[in-house]
Amino acid sequence: MTPATGRPATRIVVAGYGTITAAIIPHLLSLPGAAVGIVSRHLAASPQERAELLRPAELGPFAPDVLIGCFASDDDARSFWEHDQIEAAISTRRPVCIDLSTISPGRAEAWAARTTALGALPVECPVTGSRPGAIAGTLSAFLHEPHPDPRTDLVLGAFVRNRYRFTAPGQPARFKLIYNAWGATILHSLGVFARELPKHLGPDDYPTAVDAITHDGWMSVIASAKLDRIERGDYGDPDFTVGLMLKDLLLARDLIGPGPLVDAAISAFTRACTDHGQRADFTAVADMRDAA
Repeated sequence: MTPATGRPATRIVVAGYGTITAAIIPHLLSLPGAAVGIVSRHLAASPQERAELLRPAELGPFAPDVLIGCFASDDDARSFWEHDQIEAAISTRRPVCIDLSTISPGRAEAWAARTTALGALPVECPVTGSRPGAIAGTLSAFLHEPHPDPRTDLVLGAFVRNRYRFTAPGQPARFKLIYNAWGATILHSLGVFARELPKHLGPDDYPTAVDAITHDGWMSVIASAKLDRIERGDYGDPDFTVGLMLKDLLLARDLIGPGPLVDAAISAFTRACTDHGQRADFTAVADMRDAA
């Protein structure tokens, strides 16, 4: 893309400021010649020094080449993308629109159709990797794009390491919901079984058990990543919240139907929300602090 005189090479706007977007904005700011805006109706000042805070009415004059959204729910995504001033800016500038949200397949399909009708390019792109992956710029993306565009490649290249391409709108959403439900079930199982170790092995042999489960066997991947935090009961400053995982599990059950594993995970995450609050880190579902 050849910049106009005095204009940044790529103008990128991020909406839905939160854990993931806060971590990817520095990567976007590092792109050569990029200008980054954060659109918000609630922030009083830009939370990132080099990013410009925009109100919805200012999106059009900012003239984004790429518009990135990341939202907690279907309703939040709809509220932003279908806002009159946002749609006016999209139809005028026709940017690449990238939605990183985990939402229902129906919402993803409706968004893709509406964005296409506005003349823009919809890129459905739920991501995984939580905050650590966003900070490192190594998120994985489950992607549908109607056709390749250099703007998409430029922006995703700043914070995505792996891209898994799907063939139609809504397919990334379907996969992501099943993927998250599966992962939530595995995380729940860590609490179910890991809490049995100190009960049955006692303090002398528990460290040996931890060494084993964090280095060997299929459970070592999740145990090595999450067990230390669970043992500490450290659920503040979340990488991903129990509330968001519960939302994803409920959407997954809507998609695949009820079953013993998904129902057990929903029950466990519901209890974690009650015990620790919706903003607690999702590892709270495996809390071991009452294990004796």
